[in-house]
Amino acid sequence: MVDEKVAVAVAVPLLMLAEKEENVDTREFFHVVKGVTYTMNFPELARKLCLGVGIPGWLFTVDANGNMNLFHLNSLSIIELPHMDTLKGFDLDKHRGYLEYYVDKLVLSSDPHTTDGYILMINQGDELFVITRDGIETNPETKLYGVEEFIVGKVDVDNESYEKVDDLGNRSLFLGFGASLAVEQYGCKANHIYFTDDCTLTFDSSEKGGGKDMGVYNLFDNTIKPHYAGESYHRFSPPIWIFNTPNFSD
Repeated sequence: MVDEKVAVAVAVPLLMLAEKEENVDTREFFHVVKGVTYTMNFPELARKLCLGVGIPGWLFTVDANGNMNLFHLNSLSIIELPHMDTLKGFDLDKHRGYLEYYVDKLVLSSDPHTTDGYILMINQGDELFVITRDGIETNPETKLYGVEEFIVGKVDVDNESYEKVDDLGNRSLFLGFGASLAVEQYGCKANHIYFTDDCTLTFDSSEKGGGKDMGVYNLFDNTIKPHYAGESYHRFSPPIWIFNTPNFSD
């Protein structure tokens, strides 16, 4: 089971597909609402782990040597971050080749284009229990993994209580590798969870890498349907959600 922290946004959801070995300088973007795939050139993302940070257009990237940056898909702005060895407990020799196991979720407090007072929060361990994803770990009998159920709960921090939620109103949840968001309308199915593969423990051991466990979960009847019909796999940088960018999203 995995638990997610969720921010709320009004945004255009795009699925940035995994890097293709035959052309690492380009990336494909699947428009969930329109059902259209776009291709754009982004050499800045080549052979890097990419994660969404919850602010439209911005991605967190890290290369095999632990160099971390923030990158904006529209402006192509790059913000250099401190090296990964400044993170508590990080050892480049120990974690080289397994950086996706060390940092798997990040949240940016505000848009660096509009303020210098932004904070990048990096998760190096388990979070508040808000959304439980059951089925993320490999079944010891079948040797397979995949979402079986999502349980959504509302946390009352002041009263230290937890209440199960079955109705999200007009909101949809987008979960997966990187930041998680609650999106209002824009053609998305309300009370549905759009998810991508974040079972990092299986990425390297799977034949194709991460990207198998993706779909749309209906909170009302607990059914799962695909959101992207094709295949998109990668051992350390599988498909992730981005929002409102690039310019073709309109």
